[in-house]
Amino acid sequence: MKTGKAPFVSSDDLTATIKHLDGLNSLRNKSILLFSHYLGLRAKEMAALKIGDVYDIKNRRVKEVIRLLAAYTKGGKFREVFLMDDDARSVIQSYISKERPMDADAPLFLSQKGGAFSANTMQRAIGKLYKNAGINASSHSGRRSFATHLIRNGADIYSVQQLMGHSSIQTTQEYFATDPNHLMQVVKRLKI
Repeated sequence: MKTGKAPFVSSDDLTATIKHLDGLNSLRNKSILLFSHYLGLRAKEMAALKIGDVYDIKNRRVKEVIRLLAAYTKGGKFREVFLMDDDARSVIQSYISKERPMDADAPLFLSQKGGAFSANTMQRAIGKLYKNAGINASSHSGRRSFATHLIRNGADIYSVQQLMGHSSIQTTQEYFATDPNHLMQVVKRLKI
């Protein structure tokens, strides 16, 4: 049955996809996947990012608070996202310091042709990363997994809504993936 939702990517599948990456652009590709999963960004938002949006050039470190300009987002609304995972920050730090110029206005991610990604080329590139690793996922899977992992770890739906930039709570609810094991764990908490 096709639901129209992007497939959920488990932590194990994300790890398998990242381990599969090697060679030219492997740091870039790891960074893209980590931005998708740890920030819940859309392909369009990742394609629009500049180095200065995510990297403090003066202090040579990845920012914890990343401000997405209204021009980057689907709804045309400014929002902030937070990169708190140390492993993800380390990969992105390596990518920027080794492969990108210290120019705040330069695109964060460059396509194979050497220019900034378009939203469509970013979508295709992410889909190809999963496909090459044998994982059933799409460019939107990281975003869906971000929301699902937050909810499973106790985040309230209103916080998730803000982090994802949704104007409607119903849109946010559509992102959650459920599985029988998770549902059993929820029922085990029932005390009557």
